[in-house]
Amino acid sequence: MSILPDRDPWWATWFGEEYLALYPERDDLEARNQAHFVRHLLEPFAKRGSAGVLDLACGTGRHAVSLARPNVFRVTGLDLSLTLLAQARLRPDPPELSYVRADMRRLPFRSGIFGGVVNFFTSFGYFDDPADDLRSMCEVARILAPGGAFLADFFNAERVVATLASQEDKLVAGLRVSIRRRYDPNTRRVEKTIEMGSGAERRVFRERVRAYREKELLGLLKDAGFSTGPVYGDFDGQPFDVKRSPRLILLAARA
Repeated sequence: MSILPDRDPWWATWFGEEYLALYPERDDLEARNQAHFVRHLLEPFAKRGSAGVLDLACGTGRHAVSLARPNVFRVTGLDLSLTLLAQARLRPDPPELSYVRADMRRLPFRSGIFGGVVNFFTSFGYFDDPADDLRSMCEVARILAPGGAFLADFFNAERVVATLASQEDKLVAGLRVSIRRRYDPNTRRVEKTIEMGSGAERRVFRERVRAYREKELLGLLKDAGFSTGPVYGDFDGQPFDVKRSPRLILLAARA
């Protein structure tokens, strides 16, 4: 699989065992609740493509497993992390589910084969060049059948920036973990530095995610060839509120 070149990008090294240890609260129960909401929204679109639904940046497959349903939802999970995909393949997967390793900027699928694509938990906005974000959205549009739908789940950037906790210290599996956060207004990115352990065992990881606002994401989707629909603020289906909503969940159809 051809992967577009980057110089030691943080997202190519961070999503491994340390990432899984740091976020144990991202569990299967949360995924089942979120998948139930998404399945309801995407069911009218899922059969418009021969390949069903793509879980883009599927991680350990917790959402993909919950989405897959016999004769309703055939699901393909895609991620770049070998570690996360290995965890996904350990699950007792239904026959309607398969996994693929690839970069979202160059999806290894024929055009027009999926009825739906879903991207959970802000698995977007990582690339240094914003043009790569548009390239990813154009790839999503390309693999969707006409009238197919894309559901994007992003953090509410306005709320995240306004409530950003600059420092957090905790113990994870017996290791001291120190997390420092900041928002860089020049790059428009939320930056996180994670230090795990101490002394010779000390390891440092970084996250850098572009803080896309609602208007920006809607514009990006339109530029990629989507017509945008409802915007939700959580997985209970509440309307998006820029001050209060924890999430920014957009549903868009391939025009």
